[in-house]
Amino acid sequence: MNADEPEHAETDLRHRAKQALRVRMRTVREALPKLSCDARSAEITKRLFTLAEIERAKTILTFASIRNEVRTRSSMEAAWASGKRVALPRVVGDELQLHIVDSETVLVAGAFSVPEPPEEAPRIPPADVDFAMVPALAVDPRGYRIGYGGGYYDKLIPRLENARTCALAYDFQLIAEVPELPFDVAVDLVVTDERVIRAR
Repeated sequence: MNADEPEHAETDLRHRAKQALRVRMRTVREALPKLSCDARSAEITKRLFTLAEIERAKTILTFASIRNEVRTRSSMEAAWASGKRVALPRVVGDELQLHIVDSETVLVAGAFSVPEPPEEAPRIPPADVDFAMVPALAVDPRGYRIGYGGGYYDKLIPRLENARTCALAYDFQLIAEVPELPFDVAVDLVVTDERVIRAR
């Protein structure tokens, strides 16, 4: 037996476990009634804006939520009301570029039908971000998350060198342990409708 075979077998098992969790959590989340999504998201926004890290932040990165994801529009509005800059990601090739948006910015359908800033919106480097909210289908108390499988945020997070990173999820999406892979990157915080976890 090749010395690398057990390691490859474990990696393959973890990959398959992640994919199964991805499918399961997406199904559970999509079954959530709209009113429940709205109420849980409102609680998440409340918890977010009690954080000292977000209070200190001048530039916040978030994402434009779709379907039953945690609603982020109220977080954006709260940030604008506090005089903060808000950035959203735009998929370009295999990475995310960050663009400043305001309440008048008209988002466009981007990759995977996710609303994105238009190409002409002012672009900023990742180092300008002070606080970053990232989506998750599942997340664990260590800050490891399961996304949609594209790896975009795992590539972006290490470039957010001056930011505290935070996964937003409904509390039922919090699981004991994500079967992380070598390229997975943990976030600093997890905020759900029931708790704030300081992962690292």
